[in-house]
Amino acid sequence: MKPLIEWIRTGLKKRKVKVFLLFLLCASLAWFINKLSQTYTSNTTFYINYINVPSKYLLATPPKNEIQVRLTAAGFQFLGYHLRPKHINLDVSKMVQKDSLYYLTSDQIRIQLEDQLNNYSTLTDFDSDIIYFDFTSLETKKIPVVALLDISYATNHTLEGQIHIVPDSIELTGPKSKIDTINVIKTNLLQLNSLSNSFSEQLPLNVPENLNGITLSSTKVQVKGKVVKFSEQVMDIPVTVINVPEGVKVRTFPEIVQVRCQGTIQDLKELDTSDFAIIADYSKVSEETENRLSILLERFPRSLHNAQMNANEVEFILRRQ
Repeated sequence: MKPLIEWIRTGLKKRKVKVFLLFLLCASLAWFINKLSQTYTSNTTFYINYINVPSKYLLATPPKNEIQVRLTAAGFQFLGYHLRPKHINLDVSKMVQKDSLYYLTSDQIRIQLEDQLNNYSTLTDFDSDIIYFDFTSLETKKIPVVALLDISYATNHTLEGQIHIVPDSIELTGPKSKIDTINVIKTNLLQLNSLSNSFSEQLPLNVPENLNGITLSSTKVQVKGKVVKFSEQVMDIPVTVINVPEGVKVRTFPEIVQVRCQGTIQDLKELDTSDFAIIADYSKVSEETENRLSILLERFPRSLHNAQMNANEVEFILRRQ
């Protein structure tokens, strides 16, 4: 073995051997190019991309993802298909609908294949007469968005009105069997501490994993609220007794009850005693209550953050008229 290796090394150093090998390489390359430039008819595989699926349908079961074709083309083309597999697009919008069947006809498949071949390849045959599609119809459902919030306010500050979510609902589009199980969608948790100013935050929706195959009209919402500074004011409100029998007059002690109101300075300035109503229902008197009546703050301005009486009941005496 060793003498053979030495003989080869010695031969490669000779000029005649080098020239011979160069001509042999050139001849082989010329033969290879000649073969590739010739026209052949052979089979190859194209991979399929389905495009323009109608928006109201979803492919329940993916159709075939490759198609065997028979081409007449130069050897260079077949070499290219072997080194880099060709992907072709099939336009689903060209399909035929017959009753509950959806399919691309053989003629339509051929037309689309030929349109995507270059001028050096000719389609001879392919292995599919018809491609069927298994569609699931899509439906749209609107569901409310719920914001998950953990908010605290600075001293003497509060939320004015309600927290607004924009949009407050989103649309789900997907198979009916899936979207029927979803009635609400939540945001990610928003934590804000010691707020003294109004806020506006963009929150992503917490999309469950089981929403695969379902599209959402939005994946984010805006959450905002107006934070205001509030003050306190005490209002003296008379007690009104209702359901008093004829010929009887009821007098309460005290006759005036204080209501502590919390609200913005502007709202407090506009308060009037006529905005409030405190009632005591005489029909609820019993032996157990003796001479005491429960009172209720029946009416107060809803613009206030809070309104609270300084008592829950009053004493009373009866007078015959």
